[in-house]
Amino acid sequence: MNAFESKTARWKLDYPTIEDLRVRARKRTPRFAFDYVDGAAGASEHNMKTNASALDAVEIVPRYGVENYKANTETELFGHTYSIPVGIAPMGIPSLVRPGGELDFARAAKAHNIPLVLGGVAGATVEDCAREAPNNLWFQLYRVAKDELAVNLDMARRAKEAGVNVLVLTLDVPARTKRPRELRGRLMIPYRHSVQTVSEVLKHPVWLAAYFRHGMDGFANYKPYAGDNATMKEVTAFVRRESGGSFTWDEVKKFRDAWPGALVVKGLLHPGDAEMAVGAGADGVVVSNHGGRQLEAAPPAIDALPAIVDAVGSKSKVMFDSGVRSGIDVVRAMALGADFVFSGRPFMYGLGALASAGPGFVADFFAEEISAALRQIGTQTFAEARELTIRHPGALTFDA
Repeated sequence: MNAFESKTARWKLDYPTIEDLRVRARKRTPRFAFDYVDGAAGASEHNMKTNASALDAVEIVPRYGVENYKANTETELFGHTYSIPVGIAPMGIPSLVRPGGELDFARAAKAHNIPLVLGGVAGATVEDCAREAPNNLWFQLYRVAKDELAVNLDMARRAKEAGVNVLVLTLDVPARTKRPRELRGRLMIPYRHSVQTVSEVLKHPVWLAAYFRHGMDGFANYKPYAGDNATMKEVTAFVRRESGGSFTWDEVKKFRDAWPGALVVKGLLHPGDAEMAVGAGADGVVVSNHGGRQLEAAPPAIDALPAIVDAVGSKSKVMFDSGVRSGIDVVRAMALGADFVFSGRPFMYGLGALASAGPGFVADFFAEEISAALRQIGTQTFAEARELTIRHPGALTFDA
Protein backbone atom coordinates (compact mmCIF):
# COMPACT_ATOMS: atom_id res chain seq x y z
CA MET A 1 0.00 0.00 0.00
CA ASN A 2 1.52 3.33 -1.08
CA ALA A 3 1.29 6.54 0.94
CA PHE A 4 -1.78 7.85 -0.92
CA GLU A 5 -3.63 4.55 -0.54
CA SER A 6 -2.79 4.53 3.15
CA LYS A 7 -4.10 8.06 3.56
CA THR A 8 -7.29 7.23 1.67
CA ALA A 9 -7.85 4.16 3.86
CA ARG A 10 -7.50 6.33 6.96
CA TRP A 11 -9.90 8.92 5.54
CA LYS A 12 -12.52 6.22 5.03
CA LEU A 13 -12.38 5.56 8.76
CA ASP A 14 -12.26 9.22 9.74
CA TYR A 15 -14.98 10.39 7.32
CA PRO A 16 -17.50 7.58 6.83
CA THR A 17 -20.33 10.03 6.03
CA ILE A 18 -20.72 13.31 4.21
CA GLU A 19 -21.58 14.89 7.55
CA ASP A 20 -18.10 13.98 8.80
CA LEU A 21 -16.60 15.78 5.82
CA ARG A 22 -18.89 18.73 6.50
CA VAL A 23 -17.62 19.01 10.08
CA ARG A 24 -14.00 18.86 8.89
CA ALA A 25 -14.63 21.42 6.15
CA ARG A 26 -16.16 23.81 8.67
CA LYS A 27 -12.94 23.73 10.69
CA ARG A 28 -10.65 24.21 7.69
CA THR A 29 -12.59 26.84 5.74
CA PRO A 30 -13.14 30.53 6.48
CA ARG A 31 -16.61 31.05 7.90
CA PHE A 32 -17.81 33.27 5.03
CA ALA A 33 -16.88 30.55 2.52
CA PHE A 34 -18.35 27.69 4.54
CA ASP A 35 -21.62 29.53 5.14
CA TYR A 36 -21.89 30.33 1.43
CA VAL A 37 -21.91 26.59 0.70
CA ASP A 38 -23.71 25.34 3.77
CA GLY A 39 -26.41 27.99 3.96
CA ALA A 40 -29.76 28.22 2.23
CA ALA A 41 -32.74 30.49 1.70
CA GLY A 42 -34.84 31.71 4.60
CA ALA A 43 -34.38 32.23 8.30
CA SER A 44 -34.81 28.55 9.14
CA GLU A 45 -33.33 27.17 5.89
CA HIS A 46 -36.45 25.03 5.77
CA ASN A 47 -36.28 23.82 2.18
CA MET A 48 -32.71 22.57 2.49
CA LYS A 49 -33.71 20.57 5.57
CA THR A 50 -36.84 19.10 4.00
CA ASN A 51 -34.84 17.96 0.97
CA ALA A 52 -32.90 15.67 3.30
CA SER A 53 -35.83 14.53 5.41
CA ALA A 54 -37.96 13.76 2.35
CA LEU A 55 -35.19 11.58 0.92
CA ASP A 56 -34.93 9.80 4.27
CA ALA A 57 -38.66 9.07 4.11
CA VAL A 58 -38.36 7.10 0.85
CA GLU A 59 -38.27 3.40 1.79
CA ILE A 60 -37.35 0.52 -0.53
CA VAL A 61 -38.50 -3.02 0.24
CA PRO A 62 -35.54 -5.34 -0.44
CA ARG A 63 -35.75 -8.78 -2.06
CA TYR A 64 -33.49 -11.65 -1.09
CA GLY A 65 -32.51 -15.10 -2.33
CA VAL A 66 -31.03 -13.71 -5.53
CA GLU A 67 -27.47 -13.65 -6.81
CA ASN A 68 -26.24 -10.08 -6.69
CA TYR A 69 -22.58 -10.34 -5.77
CA LYS A 70 -21.70 -7.54 -8.17
CA ALA A 71 -23.68 -4.41 -8.97
CA ASN A 72 -23.42 -2.59 -12.28
CA THR A 73 -23.23 1.14 -11.59
CA GLU A 74 -22.20 2.28 -15.08
CA THR A 75 -24.75 4.65 -16.59
CA GLU A 76 -25.07 5.95 -20.14
CA LEU A 77 -26.19 9.53 -20.60
CA PHE A 78 -26.13 11.60 -23.78
CA GLY A 79 -23.74 9.21 -25.50
CA HIS A 80 -21.21 8.91 -22.66
CA THR A 81 -20.97 6.00 -20.24
CA TYR A 82 -20.13 7.21 -16.74
CA SER A 83 -18.79 5.02 -13.94
CA ILE A 84 -21.66 5.94 -11.60
CA PRO A 85 -24.91 7.90 -12.07
CA VAL A 86 -23.61 10.85 -10.05
CA GLY A 87 -22.23 14.13 -11.32
CA ILE A 88 -20.92 17.31 -9.71
CA ALA A 89 -23.77 19.82 -9.77
CA PRO A 90 -23.18 23.39 -10.94
CA MET A 91 -22.16 25.63 -8.06
CA GLY A 92 -21.38 29.30 -8.01
CA ILE A 93 -17.80 29.65 -6.88
CA PRO A 94 -15.98 26.49 -5.70
CA SER A 95 -12.84 28.59 -5.36
CA LEU A 96 -14.40 30.25 -2.32
CA VAL A 97 -13.99 26.97 -0.46
CA ARG A 98 -10.54 26.36 -1.89
CA PRO A 99 -8.94 28.73 -4.38
CA GLY A 100 -8.46 26.78 -7.59
CA GLY A 101 -11.36 24.51 -6.66
CA GLU A 102 -12.97 24.48 -10.11
CA LEU A 103 -9.89 22.85 -11.59
CA ASP A 104 -9.79 20.37 -8.70
CA PHE A 105 -13.36 19.41 -9.60
CA ALA A 106 -12.44 19.03 -13.27
CA ARG A 107 -9.50 16.74 -12.50
CA ALA A 108 -11.65 14.60 -10.23
CA ALA A 109 -14.37 14.36 -12.88
CA LYS A 110 -11.88 13.07 -15.42
CA ALA A 111 -10.13 10.69 -13.03
CA HIS A 112 -13.38 9.13 -11.80
CA ASN A 113 -15.32 9.40 -15.07
CA ILE A 114 -18.23 11.47 -13.79
CA PRO A 115 -19.66 14.68 -15.27
CA LEU A 116 -18.86 18.12 -13.91
CA VAL A 117 -21.42 20.81 -14.65
CA LEU A 118 -19.33 23.97 -14.59
CA GLY A 119 -21.36 26.96 -13.44
CA GLY A 120 -21.24 29.97 -15.71
CA VAL A 121 -20.41 32.17 -12.73
CA ALA A 122 -17.51 29.96 -11.64
CA GLY A 123 -14.03 31.23 -10.91
CA ALA A 124 -12.43 29.35 -13.82
CA THR A 125 -13.19 29.57 -17.52
CA VAL A 126 -14.90 26.85 -19.49
CA GLU A 127 -11.80 26.66 -21.67
CA ASP A 128 -9.48 26.00 -18.71
CA CYS A 129 -11.76 23.35 -17.22
CA ALA A 130 -12.25 21.66 -20.60
CA ARG A 131 -8.51 21.22 -20.89
CA GLU A 132 -8.55 19.32 -17.59
CA ALA A 133 -11.66 17.22 -18.31
CA PRO A 134 -12.28 17.27 -22.07
CA ASN A 135 -14.86 14.46 -22.10
CA ASN A 136 -16.55 15.05 -18.76
CA LEU A 137 -17.41 18.74 -18.79
CA TRP A 138 -20.91 20.20 -19.09
CA PHE A 139 -21.59 23.94 -19.00
CA GLN A 140 -24.40 25.82 -17.22
CA LEU A 141 -25.83 29.27 -17.92
CA TYR A 142 -27.87 31.84 -16.04
CA ARG A 143 -29.86 34.28 -18.11
CA VAL A 144 -28.19 37.45 -19.42
CA ALA A 145 -30.87 39.23 -21.43
CA LYS A 146 -28.54 41.86 -22.92
CA ASP A 147 -28.75 42.13 -26.73
CA GLU A 148 -31.20 39.25 -27.09
CA LEU A 149 -29.07 36.79 -25.11
CA ALA A 150 -25.94 37.60 -27.11
CA VAL A 151 -23.68 37.02 -24.09
CA ASN A 152 -25.27 33.67 -23.26
CA LEU A 153 -25.14 32.53 -26.86
CA ASP A 154 -21.49 33.47 -27.17
CA MET A 155 -20.67 31.65 -23.94
CA ALA A 156 -22.38 28.59 -25.42
CA ARG A 157 -20.30 28.98 -28.58
CA ARG A 158 -17.11 29.09 -26.51
CA ALA A 159 -18.20 25.98 -24.61
CA LYS A 160 -18.80 24.07 -27.83
CA GLU A 161 -15.44 25.12 -29.24
CA ALA A 162 -13.82 23.93 -26.01
CA GLY A 163 -15.36 20.49 -26.50
CA VAL A 164 -18.43 20.65 -24.25
CA ASN A 165 -21.36 18.57 -25.51
CA VAL A 166 -24.03 19.26 -22.88
CA LEU A 167 -25.44 22.73 -22.18
CA VAL A 168 -27.57 23.36 -19.07
CA LEU A 169 -30.00 26.28 -18.74
CA THR A 170 -30.98 27.05 -15.15
CA LEU A 171 -34.51 28.39 -14.72
CA ASP A 172 -35.03 28.43 -10.96
CA VAL A 173 -33.22 31.69 -10.17
CA PRO A 174 -35.71 34.30 -11.43
CA ALA A 175 -34.67 36.73 -8.68
CA ARG A 176 -31.93 37.14 -6.12
CA THR A 177 -32.81 35.59 -2.82
CA LYS A 178 -31.83 36.30 0.77
CA ARG A 179 -29.51 33.81 2.42
CA PRO A 180 -29.04 35.10 5.96
CA ARG A 181 -25.79 33.31 6.69
CA GLU A 182 -24.10 34.91 3.69
CA LEU A 183 -25.19 38.34 4.84
CA ARG A 184 -23.98 37.81 8.40
CA GLY A 185 -20.61 36.65 7.08
CA ARG A 186 -20.22 39.88 5.06
CA LEU A 187 -19.47 37.84 1.97
CA MET A 188 -19.02 39.77 -1.25
CA ILE A 189 -19.17 37.91 -4.58
CA PRO A 190 -16.60 37.69 -6.01
CA TYR A 191 -14.48 37.59 -2.87
CA ARG A 192 -13.01 40.88 -1.69
CA HIS A 193 -11.18 41.56 1.52
CA SER A 194 -12.96 43.23 4.42
CA VAL A 195 -12.09 43.53 8.09
CA GLN A 196 -14.36 40.61 8.95
CA THR A 197 -13.24 38.32 6.14
CA VAL A 198 -9.53 39.03 6.67
CA SER A 199 -9.83 38.06 10.32
CA GLU A 200 -11.35 34.76 9.20
CA VAL A 201 -8.74 34.14 6.51
CA LEU A 202 -5.88 34.60 8.97
CA LYS A 203 -7.29 31.76 11.05
CA HIS A 204 -7.02 29.41 8.06
CA PRO A 205 -3.43 29.42 6.73
CA VAL A 206 -4.01 26.50 4.33
CA TRP A 207 -6.81 28.41 2.60
CA LEU A 208 -4.65 31.54 2.54
CA ALA A 209 -1.75 29.63 0.95
CA ALA A 210 -4.08 28.36 -1.78
CA TYR A 211 -5.34 31.90 -2.31
CA PHE A 212 -1.81 33.20 -2.88
CA ARG A 213 -1.05 30.26 -5.17
CA HIS A 214 -4.20 30.38 -7.32
CA GLY A 215 -5.83 33.73 -6.69
CA MET A 216 -9.60 34.01 -7.00
CA ASP A 217 -10.90 35.02 -10.39
CA GLY A 218 -14.64 35.36 -9.81
CA PHE A 219 -16.99 35.46 -12.82
CA ALA A 220 -14.12 34.39 -15.06
CA ASN A 221 -16.40 33.45 -17.97
CA TYR A 222 -17.92 36.95 -18.09
CA LYS A 223 -14.68 38.91 -18.45
CA PRO A 224 -14.74 39.19 -22.25
CA TYR A 225 -18.13 40.92 -22.13
CA ALA A 226 -17.48 43.56 -19.47
CA GLY A 227 -15.21 45.78 -21.60
CA ASP A 228 -11.60 45.83 -22.66
CA ASN A 229 -9.24 45.03 -19.77
CA ALA A 230 -12.17 45.13 -17.35
CA THR A 231 -11.27 45.10 -13.67
CA MET A 232 -12.84 42.62 -11.29
CA LYS A 233 -15.06 45.41 -9.99
CA GLU A 234 -16.24 46.15 -13.53
CA VAL A 235 -16.90 42.49 -14.29
CA THR A 236 -18.92 42.17 -11.09
CA ALA A 237 -20.92 45.27 -11.92
CA PHE A 238 -21.64 43.90 -15.39
CA VAL A 239 -22.89 40.58 -14.03
CA ARG A 240 -25.11 42.22 -11.44
CA ARG A 241 -26.50 44.70 -13.95
CA GLU A 242 -27.13 42.38 -16.88
CA SER A 243 -27.99 38.99 -15.40
CA GLY A 244 -31.31 38.02 -13.89
CA GLY A 245 -34.69 36.62 -14.64
CA SER A 246 -35.58 33.15 -15.82
CA PHE A 247 -35.16 31.86 -19.36
CA THR A 248 -38.51 31.81 -21.15
CA TRP A 249 -39.64 28.86 -23.25
CA ASP A 250 -39.11 30.91 -26.40
CA GLU A 251 -35.54 31.55 -25.24
CA VAL A 252 -35.02 27.84 -24.62
CA LYS A 253 -36.08 27.28 -28.24
CA LYS A 254 -33.49 29.83 -29.30
CA PHE A 255 -30.77 27.82 -27.60
CA ARG A 256 -32.13 24.64 -29.15
CA ASP A 257 -31.65 26.21 -32.57
CA ALA A 258 -28.13 27.38 -31.75
CA TRP A 259 -26.76 24.47 -29.71
CA PRO A 260 -25.85 21.27 -31.57
CA GLY A 261 -25.31 19.08 -28.50
CA ALA A 262 -27.57 17.88 -25.71
CA LEU A 263 -29.67 20.62 -24.13
CA VAL A 264 -30.81 20.34 -20.49
CA VAL A 265 -33.22 22.54 -18.53
CA LYS A 266 -32.52 22.61 -14.79
CA GLY A 267 -34.62 23.63 -11.81
CA LEU A 268 -38.09 22.22 -12.47
CA LEU A 269 -40.64 20.97 -9.92
CA HIS A 270 -43.86 20.81 -11.94
CA PRO A 271 -44.60 18.22 -14.66
CA GLY A 272 -46.22 20.93 -16.77
CA ASP A 273 -42.93 22.83 -16.85
CA ALA A 274 -41.09 19.64 -17.75
CA GLU A 275 -43.45 19.13 -20.68
CA MET A 276 -42.87 22.72 -21.79
CA ALA A 277 -39.10 22.18 -21.61
CA VAL A 278 -39.25 19.04 -23.74
CA GLY A 279 -41.60 20.80 -26.14
CA ALA A 280 -39.05 23.60 -26.48
CA GLY A 281 -36.41 21.09 -27.52
CA ALA A 282 -34.73 20.03 -24.29
CA ASP A 283 -33.13 16.60 -24.32
CA GLY A 284 -33.30 16.39 -20.54
CA VAL A 285 -34.61 18.08 -17.41
CA VAL A 286 -33.22 18.30 -13.89
CA VAL A 287 -35.75 18.05 -11.08
CA SER A 288 -34.29 20.45 -8.53
CA ASN A 289 -35.06 23.23 -6.08
CA HIS A 290 -31.50 24.57 -6.19
CA GLY A 291 -30.59 22.67 -3.05
CA GLY A 292 -32.94 24.82 -1.00
CA ARG A 293 -30.97 27.95 -1.84
CA GLN A 294 -33.73 29.87 -3.64
CA LEU A 295 -37.28 29.42 -2.36
CA GLU A 296 -37.81 28.48 1.27
CA ALA A 297 -41.42 27.42 0.59
CA ALA A 298 -40.60 25.05 -2.28
CA PRO A 299 -41.41 21.35 -1.87
CA PRO A 300 -38.62 18.79 -1.52
CA ALA A 301 -37.33 17.99 -4.99
CA ILE A 302 -37.58 14.22 -4.48
CA ASP A 303 -41.34 14.58 -3.94
CA ALA A 304 -41.74 16.13 -7.41
CA LEU A 305 -39.62 13.51 -9.18
CA PRO A 306 -42.17 10.70 -9.82
CA ALA A 307 -44.75 12.99 -11.44
CA ILE A 308 -42.13 14.47 -13.76
CA VAL A 309 -40.85 11.02 -14.68
CA ASP A 310 -44.43 10.03 -15.54
CA ALA A 311 -44.87 13.18 -17.64
CA VAL A 312 -41.69 13.21 -19.72
CA GLY A 313 -39.61 10.17 -18.82
CA SER A 314 -40.44 8.44 -22.09
CA LYS A 315 -39.44 11.49 -24.14
CA SER A 316 -36.36 12.85 -22.38
CA LYS A 317 -33.78 12.16 -19.72
CA VAL A 318 -34.95 13.03 -16.21
CA MET A 319 -32.18 13.93 -13.77
CA PHE A 320 -32.37 14.83 -10.09
CA ASP A 321 -30.55 16.92 -7.54
CA SER A 322 -31.17 18.60 -4.16
CA GLY A 323 -30.36 16.95 -0.85
CA VAL A 324 -28.29 13.97 -2.07
CA ARG A 325 -25.70 13.03 0.56
CA SER A 326 -25.31 9.24 0.38
CA GLY A 327 -25.30 6.30 -1.97
CA ILE A 328 -28.73 5.21 -0.78
CA ASP A 329 -30.05 8.70 -1.66
CA VAL A 330 -28.81 8.11 -5.20
CA VAL A 331 -30.46 4.69 -5.33
CA ARG A 332 -33.70 6.16 -3.97
CA ALA A 333 -33.80 8.71 -6.79
CA MET A 334 -32.87 6.16 -9.45
CA ALA A 335 -35.46 3.70 -8.15
CA LEU A 336 -38.09 6.46 -8.45
CA GLY A 337 -37.24 6.85 -12.12
CA ALA A 338 -34.33 9.28 -12.37
CA ASP A 339 -31.84 8.61 -15.16
CA PHE A 340 -29.01 10.38 -13.34
CA VAL A 341 -28.31 12.28 -10.12
CA PHE A 342 -26.25 15.36 -9.31
CA SER A 343 -24.82 16.43 -5.98
CA GLY A 344 -23.29 19.75 -4.98
CA ARG A 345 -22.57 20.35 -1.31
CA PRO A 346 -20.89 16.96 -0.67
CA PHE A 347 -18.23 17.73 -3.26
CA MET A 348 -17.75 21.18 -1.75
CA TYR A 349 -17.39 19.64 1.70
CA GLY A 350 -14.83 17.23 0.31
CA LEU A 351 -12.90 20.12 -1.21
CA GLY A 352 -12.95 22.03 2.06
CA ALA A 353 -12.04 19.03 4.19
CA LEU A 354 -9.40 17.30 2.08
CA ALA A 355 -8.25 20.00 -0.37
CA SER A 356 -7.56 18.86 -3.94
CA ALA A 357 -8.00 15.18 -3.00
CA GLY A 358 -11.48 15.80 -1.61
CA PRO A 359 -13.64 15.71 -4.76
CA GLY A 360 -12.16 12.38 -5.81
CA PHE A 361 -12.67 10.99 -2.31
CA VAL A 362 -16.36 11.96 -2.53
CA ALA A 363 -16.69 10.33 -5.95
CA ASP A 364 -15.27 7.09 -4.52
CA PHE A 365 -17.57 7.45 -1.50
CA PHE A 366 -20.62 7.55 -3.76
CA ALA A 367 -19.35 4.67 -5.90
CA GLU A 368 -18.86 2.35 -2.92
CA GLU A 369 -22.15 3.27 -1.27
CA ILE A 370 -24.19 2.97 -4.47
CA SER A 371 -22.80 -0.49 -5.20
CA ALA A 372 -23.48 -1.63 -1.64
CA ALA A 373 -27.00 -0.16 -1.64
CA LEU A 374 -27.94 -1.92 -4.88
CA ARG A 375 -26.80 -5.23 -3.44
CA GLN A 376 -28.54 -4.59 -0.11
CA ILE A 377 -31.91 -4.24 -1.84
CA GLY A 378 -31.34 -7.41 -3.85
CA THR A 379 -30.54 -5.92 -7.25
CA GLN A 380 -27.62 -5.61 -9.63
CA THR A 381 -28.94 -2.77 -11.79
CA PHE A 382 -30.98 0.39 -11.47
CA ALA A 383 -33.60 -1.07 -13.80
CA GLU A 384 -34.14 -3.88 -11.30
CA ALA A 385 -34.37 -1.34 -8.46
CA ARG A 386 -37.25 0.38 -10.24
CA GLU A 387 -39.26 -2.85 -10.06
CA LEU A 388 -39.17 -3.01 -6.26
CA THR A 389 -41.87 -1.88 -3.86
CA ILE A 390 -41.20 1.69 -2.75
CA ARG A 391 -42.97 3.72 -0.08
CA HIS A 392 -42.84 7.43 -0.86
CA PRO A 393 -45.20 9.24 1.50
CA GLY A 394 -44.42 12.74 0.25
CA ALA A 395 -44.90 12.13 -3.47
CA LEU A 396 -46.75 15.05 -5.03
CA THR A 397 -49.81 14.70 -7.21
CA PHE A 398 -50.77 17.31 -9.78
CA ASP A 399 -54.06 18.15 -11.43
CA ALA A 400 -54.21 17.15 -15.08
